[in-house]
Amino acid sequence: MTYTLNSEPILDLNNKPLIGMIHLPNLENYLSPSFDFDDSFRISIADTLTLKQAGFKAILIENFHDVPFPKSRIDDAKFLLMSKIVDKIIKSVPDMIIGVNILRNACTQALTLATINKASFIRCNIWEGAYVTDQGIIEAAASQVMREKQILRSSVKILADIGVKHASPLGQFSLEEAAQNAIHRGRADAVILSGKETGKMIAIEKLRNFVQKIHIKPLLGSGITFENLNSVFPYISGAIIGSSLKYDSTNLHSPIDLEKATNLMNYWNKLSEKED
Repeated sequence: MTYTLNSEPILDLNNKPLIGMIHLPNLENYLSPSFDFDDSFRISIADTLTLKQAGFKAILIENFHDVPFPKSRIDDAKFLLMSKIVDKIIKSVPDMIIGVNILRNACTQALTLATINKASFIRCNIWEGAYVTDQGIIEAAASQVMREKQILRSSVKILADIGVKHASPLGQFSLEEAAQNAIHRGRADAVILSGKETGKMIAIEKLRNFVQKIHIKPLLGSGITFENLNSVFPYISGAIIGSSLKYDSTNLHSPIDLEKATNLMNYWNKLSEKED
């Protein structure tokens, strides 16, 4: 799954990557005198090193706990803070593939942050179309992000959500139409399908029909567990996994469980070997 360009590990989407989620601690209190940057980094790097020990080659760093999220831009001070954490993680695990997601839909900032820190990819929640979300109506980011990518001469890959979780689409695009728009009109490198909310799986029949109709295998963005992996594996090109690897999967502040992560990674590798 890993190859390098100028000695930097990058995401190979042809090799079915399994990407572990790093939920950053809450950075909302960064203006407080009591805010401890070193503590925030320690929590983040601990989960990163657990995933590395479990055999993961790729992680996605996300400001998951910074609720409530702004629509499409975080403030500059928090951007710099998040950039500093990403930079320290990359320097601590230089052989890992690193991605960035800035919620709710700060995709242009995510691309900039990933590019300057030499990360490999970003996740963009609302790439094409428009969705009603708990932050209000959010519109497509593709045009602005691709313009920024051109200006920065960036090689960062774009993983674009369709059928976005915690959101309802405006308009009548099917999932298949949304995927075609994201890739062929929005120029995303891959699409992500998720369930309706964090940790939930898309219905297997819906996933199967999607792949059969347009012959595009998506990454799964939520809901992967040890128990359901075998049934979905033939229909996906990779996955992003977070909550099911935590000691307490109902508590998203819980740290990642090494045993769970190792078992899942070993099972993923076993299924990959069978597929080859």
